[in-house]
Amino acid sequence: MAEHAEPRRSLTPLHSLFWYSVNMLRRTARHATKNANRVKRHAYHRARYTNAGRAALALSDVVTSPGDALRRHTVVRTYNREHPTSRMDRHDGYALVDPARLPGVERIIPLALELFEEKKRQLEASTGPANELHAKKWAFMRSVLNNRDLYEHPDLVDFALSDGLLSLVTNYLGTVPHLNRVDLLYSVAHGGEEAISSQIYHLDPEGRRQAKLFLNLRDVGPDEGPFTFIPAAETQRIVNAVKQRRSADEDMQMARYLDDELAAVNGFEKAISVTGPPGSGVLVDTSRCMHFGSRVKPGTYRLCLYIQYCSSREHGNLFDVSRYERDPIRHLATVNSRRAATSGVFAPHQMG
Repeated sequence: MAEHAEPRRSLTPLHSLFWYSVNMLRRTARHATKNANRVKRHAYHRARYTNAGRAALALSDVVTSPGDALRRHTVVRTYNREHPTSRMDRHDGYALVDPARLPGVERIIPLALELFEEKKRQLEASTGPANELHAKKWAFMRSVLNNRDLYEHPDLVDFALSDGLLSLVTNYLGTVPHLNRVDLLYSVAHGGEEAISSQIYHLDPEGRRQAKLFLNLRDVGPDEGPFTFIPAAETQRIVNAVKQRRSADEDMQMARYLDDELAAVNGFEKAISVTGPPGSGVLVDTSRCMHFGSRVKPGTYRLCLYIQYCSSREHGNLFDVSRYERDPIRHLATVNSRRAATSGVFAPHQMG
């Protein structure tokens, strides 16, 4: 004789109300947490655009990791005595790259070009990022490399940590930097006349000071949208002059400096465009030097090797730290990538 299934008990109105309330409370808690994190990230990001905010964030790095900060300053003294240089000027915050004085560049350029050709088809077939934050930038500039590429081609990271480059940065910063990014930047025309995103003059928010290398991997002229910057001392004059012309509310809303605003304060007189053959480039403090890049004309493109060294921990690449365990300088430069790569820090890279 077949067994009869027990009839399902229907929830009473009281039970329904209870579970509805529980679900609503859970949903409210999730939204509250999400909103709190969003506010925290926004406040953290905005703080980077003020001198006081950057100083506070730099202090927090020292307070949370005093041993790391001390080691960086101690170890770098010996290294800088062995590799003294003042080529990256502290007053103006940049050093133009001379390929003849940069060992290893003759090997890195063909390696980078070969990697680019391997990945170019994938980039052009991609529909772009789902993240709305980076959608505008994707229209004209694509990041080519990922962490796996850097593990499979360690020569790129070795080059970033070579004495010819690293000594310029350590003597400028006075500490062992955090190697944050190693990448190839592929810039194309975005199909419009108006400059957008990092095609507009701006200052980068990461750290109080940093150094970024933009090394041309093919001939770059005006049509290829060269990286263009204004030395730090002149940038400070321009920023002060523009702020005086803006209202307080307008200044808080603007993280960019429009061409019209620079023209009004004679801001283009000392601008430097990094044009030239493969191997030409610049190492520049983009936190102090106003800059833009990738204003590419239709029918061409720009390709450059991009390396970022920061005075603070940032969200960036994950490097093979074990490769440098026996080298105090290189180990310090890469060790915190294990933490930074999974960090929740909201600091989108203002790549030129």
